Amino acid sequence: MSTPATDEVRAVRSGRPVSRVGALVPALGVGVLAAATFALLRTALVDDAYITLAYARNLALHGTWGLLSDVQSNTATSPLWVLLLGAVTFVVRRPVVALGILHVLVAVALTLSLTATARRTRLPAWTGPVAAVAVGVNPLLLSSVGLESAFLVLLLSLLLLTAVQGRALPFGLVAGAVFLTRMDAGVVIAVVTLLTPAILRRVWVAVPAALVVVLPWMAWSWFVLGSAVPDTVVIKTLQKSWEQYDVTNGAQMYVEVYGLTAVLAFLPVVLGGIGWCVLAAFAWTGRRARDEGAPRLWPWLVTGIAGLAHYVALSALGVPPYHWYYAVLVALSTFTAVAALGVLFRSVEVRPVGLGAGLAAVVVLVASAGVDLRAGTPWRIAPIQTNWAEPSQYTQVALGVQQVLRERGGPQRVTSPGEVGHLAYVCDCVVDYFGDPARVQPMIDQVESEASPLGKRLLEWNFTHRDAGAAPVPVAGDLFRFDRGTEPPAARGLPTWPVTTTWDMPLSDIVLLPAGGL
Repeated sequence: MSTPATDEVRAVRSGRPVSRVGALVPALGVGVLAAATFALLRTALVDDAYITLAYARNLALHGTWGLLSDVQSNTATSPLWVLLLGAVTFVVRRPVVALGILHVLVAVALTLSLTATARRTRLPAWTGPVAAVAVGVNPLLLSSVGLESAFLVLLLSLLLLTAVQGRALPFGLVAGAVFLTRMDAGVVIAVVTLLTPAILRRVWVAVPAALVVVLPWMAWSWFVLGSAVPDTVVIKTLQKSWEQYDVTNGAQMYVEVYGLTAVLAFLPVVLGGIGWCVLAAFAWTGRRARDEGAPRLWPWLVTGIAGLAHYVALSALGVPPYHWYYAVLVALSTFTAVAALGVLFRSVEVRPVGLGAGLAAVVVLVASAGVDLRAGTPWRIAPIQTNWAEPSQYTQVALGVQQVLRERGGPQRVTSPGEVGHLAYVCDCVVDYFGDPARVQPMIDQVESEASPLGKRLLEWNFTHRDAGAAPVPVAGDLFRFDRGTEPPAARGLPTWPVTTTWDMPLSDIVLLPAGGL
């Protein structure tokens, strides 16, 4: 005898959607939420987001792959995200508008992807929208908008979906897209591949599919940009840490500076760990009971393992604790925690526990939304960031520098004070190693000199087509950040802009010094 419940089970097992409208309505709701959050944060993007926006604008409007409109460079960490953002910018002509459009579309697609995975694994359909909302209000992830983080999370959800479906060809294509969005996410691809038998058995299909996506870009980058991988691989690894903090213990640093906001940002990692244990317990009991109708929990367990593996890999590399480096860990932990919530609600025996967990989840979501709103409407500065100035202040610095350079004549660029993204985006007149390949060359030379014989040979091969003798972009001066009150007497009377930040650093002044310093 057929019932709605058995029909739904058959639909899930056969891969047919239970209700397209039923899936689309929550996704559109999440899209509305994403539009609201973008209205909140659009004036407070972090500095590195403006590097991406500058690349997208220069690609769309000038045909240049670079931070500067007329200088080719290779410091875009996420080539695929720049290409996508550049394509939309080409149509709408305004990078921030393009970002807003993609922010909403990514949120809708994430909801649909997670909902499809939930149904495939016999979890409640609401698991997808709840996970998307949890990701969408997380203050750390919202503070990463403009970077590739949200797009990467979407691609990882699609990677999970294709793994659940056991479709090796789409899995490989998505894996290639993941790699071109963030190369260190290759760890996640490896974990999901190795722990998904249906994909591992057909890895001979998945790998070529991934290479079809990856190799054309890497070949073009190798020949045209002078390196198969972005120069940021060298830049970020040389930075290693900020004093005693690197990516391993960076969460502690953010909690010390931002308190409750950071606690709520990283709380999904803890909840994901608890959720993983819940899922493991249900998976074990379901296997022992040989219940064919039990949820398929292994994919969600793999998701939690993959997020942790990414964090461990970054820790092993020894890189600074940029907050967006935690996006994969936070997002995949969120997926795991919400999946566990779905399992608790699905089981009649422990539904009271599920109700309690659901109430706790609502409290976390409301609290996260609260700290998002507490940062301002709209934000003046992201609630979690490490920049030296508010975005509006960087705009004033850039416009001021541009005016000074026009009045003086001569070279129309200056070196950055240490942060370049927003300044270069506004005036196209500030440069450092992110915008000038010649300024990266000393770092490359250092890495090659410290490498093992094999490592040195690989590096030399990677940089075969690089113009190591290129002259630096000419500059008319140097921007320098001084702690307020520490400027030398010779700096008095020079163009100066006061800046402030919520980050843990003294009040500062940015001063335009003569080229070469005082």
